[in-house]
Amino acid sequence: MPNMKKRRWILWLSALGLIAAISMTIFLQIIIHSNVPELAEGSIEQRYAQQGSYHVKVKEVKSTSGEALYRIYYPAFQADESYPIISWGNGTGATPDRYDGLLTHLASWGFIVIDSYSQTTGTGREIVEAIDYLRKENGLTNSLFYQKIQMEQIGVAGHSQGSTGVINAHTNYKSGSLIKTVVSIALPDLKHCDPEDVYDTSRITVPFLVMGGTRDFIISPLSTNQSALHTANASTPVMMGMAKGAAHTAIEGEGGNHRGYLTAWMRFRLYDDQEARKAFYGASSEMMHNTNWVDVMQANMDDQ
Repeated sequence: MPNMKKRRWILWLSALGLIAAISMTIFLQIIIHSNVPELAEGSIEQRYAQQGSYHVKVKEVKSTSGEALYRIYYPAFQADESYPIISWGNGTGATPDRYDGLLTHLASWGFIVIDSYSQTTGTGREIVEAIDYLRKENGLTNSLFYQKIQMEQIGVAGHSQGSTGVINAHTNYKSGSLIKTVVSIALPDLKHCDPEDVYDTSRITVPFLVMGGTRDFIISPLSTNQSALHTANASTPVMMGMAKGAAHTAIEGEGGNHRGYLTAWMRFRLYDDQEARKAFYGASSEMMHNTNWVDVMQANMDDQ
């Protein structure tokens, strides 16, 4: 009889262990894997989630010692055309490979996109240095990018640690004054930031877009994204929203839930694309009423 009781306890413990393992698996599925909803037919979000009209080329930049420094995605250049810049900030431990599909997509819409190989971009230094690299190339007669860059049209966007980096690139560096718009995706709660990566959205003076995800409730919860909007400079145009089903890594690969509106925002801000503008401006804007997004808020984004 004692052996029977012992066996029952072992069975109970085994069952509890199995339940715990299954629960953890389900939990990890929720916070790691995203659910990307169908985009509404004919919507602005769907339009800009589709590939742009430019054929995309890629250039690798290395140091004299052969170290990989930057990967640049750019439109196949047309005569007498120049293009805005987007400087990208990688998440912790990530390299350009992690975002290859997304950065190719952005270049297909007419942007020169530069991404450093740095896996720690939270201070913003690498993001600014990438901009400075292209500024220099724009003035070199023997450069592929000679006079191909609209230096007055520069945007920055980043993921996770890189989303703190793009804020800091704008607020903490002299070259940050050249930046015309900032986009933070999966912005970490300040408690997750290293001291040198701490950001202050009250110092942002250019249009600011904050995109989170409903499954990213540990690193970038709703409260963090709302705080970024509420603490932004009182006169700064700012918009935030949570993509339904998006986990912390949703932006990786092809851009997932965030791809359409990220592209539209950059087209609006750096190309003055009036079709893209309709997604964001005013209470009647598409993003405010898009069922793929929740908790969408805006400030200084009226119809004027």
